[in-house]
Amino acid sequence: MSARRTRVLERAAAAIGVACLSLHVDAQTPGSNLPPLTDADRAAAFPDLGDTSTHAMEEDPLNKLLLFDQLETQRADGGDVLSWDFTGWVGHSLDRLWIRSEGERQSGATERADLQLLWGHSIGRWWELVGGVRQDFRPGPSQSWAAFGVQGLAPYRFELAATAYVGEAGRTSARFEAEYELLITNRLILQPLIELNWYGGADAARGIGSGLSTAEAGLRLRYEFRREVAPYIGLVRERIVGGTADFARAAGADTRDTRLVAGIRLWF
Repeated sequence: MSARRTRVLERAAAAIGVACLSLHVDAQTPGSNLPPLTDADRAAAFPDLGDTSTHAMEEDPLNKLLLFDQLETQRADGGDVLSWDFTGWVGHSLDRLWIRSEGERQSGATERADLQLLWGHSIGRWWELVGGVRQDFRPGPSQSWAAFGVQGLAPYRFELAATAYVGEAGRTSARFEAEYELLITNRLILQPLIELNWYGGADAARGIGSGLSTAEAGLRLRYEFRREVAPYIGLVRERIVGGTADFARAAGADTRDTRLVAGIRLWF
């Protein structure tokens, strides 16, 4: 029961009590046949509704969400690529524990993978601060980062996430993500998105240069058979830039890649 509903019941009980008291006052006037007012009558007219603070606590229950925003196969020059982008959270309206993961597998080998565990605290109706850790498993040797940033819903319903990372030996990195959902119909939805990755210094072991490293833009069209299940098709354009592009060219890799994608979006 909500606090608002509790207040309505309290007011209704008070009104009934006042009406009962009025009847008993009339009963005590000369010529009335009604019985006199007793303590039991007063208790019945004003019942104890209990501690309303317990009802207020029920307004912010524990909730959770698991979302595979992208679970797809991509047609690439070197063979098919399995790509994922996963987000999950558990908590209340003000504080939540977040988990994020994204990566790619090609020819049975993991080319790129990371996992983030973040604590989020609401700073507004649509925004929250996040902080925690990120673990990179590929490319190159595994490494850990401290993470902090902001995420939320901007005007015109753009979903934004900007996260900065600080690693060993003072290494720094940042990731910016933006996406939008355009409803063509109630079930057919077009989702454009963009992701930018930046590094504060070069890391030759992982083929990463300083500055802006990669820029990815995607366009996915999905059909929601149910809100929880939505297959999609799309097009993804990725570009490697700056010092990272120099490492890629030295390794004989392309710095631009356009891929057709097909997958399914799931949430629980």
